[in-house]
Amino acid sequence: MKPQNALYALCSRPQAEKSLVALVSAGIAMDNIVVISSEPLDHYQVRRRKKTLMPWLVVCGAALGGTAGFLLATLTQASYPIATGGMSVVTFWTDGIIIYELTMLGAILSTILVFLSTSTLLEWRSLPVEPEVSAGKVLIGVASVPQRLRERVAELLSAFGEVKQYH
Repeated sequence: MKPQNALYALCSRPQAEKSLVALVSAGIAMDNIVVISSEPLDHYQVRRRKKTLMPWLVVCGAALGGTAGFLLATLTQASYPIATGGMSVVTFWTDGIIIYELTMLGAILSTILVFLSTSTLLEWRSLPVEPEVSAGKVLIGVASVPQRLRERVAELLSAFGEVKQYH
């Protein structure tokens, strides 16, 4: 689907859920619908719940960090030619501190990387800015409307508020 002119409508909070349901019933995918509000719309069932792999990726980052910590401590001790009579140079409890710290570092760094890659902070698409949104209105619409659905979407949005077009 090629990006085309976007259609948005400014509507009141109670109308936001109705317009969202109308857009979905018209055949617009939930990922193409944009909802901009000054307050969360959780109690209107407007929010999207996307499944994320973040917990699993953070666990993998922690496991990699822990493995790196274990290898760092073990290989460092093995690389020094100190005669210890078959005992390790440093006790396991001391190694545990290094392993723990690198495990936490791996978890923290993977959390930051996953958060930045999955959030909308780095999204290059520019969203429309309307002053009425800060006054309590909700801007809801479709960023890329297929040509075959353009008239239907404009008709649906006009039933809920003032339709605005963005290029």
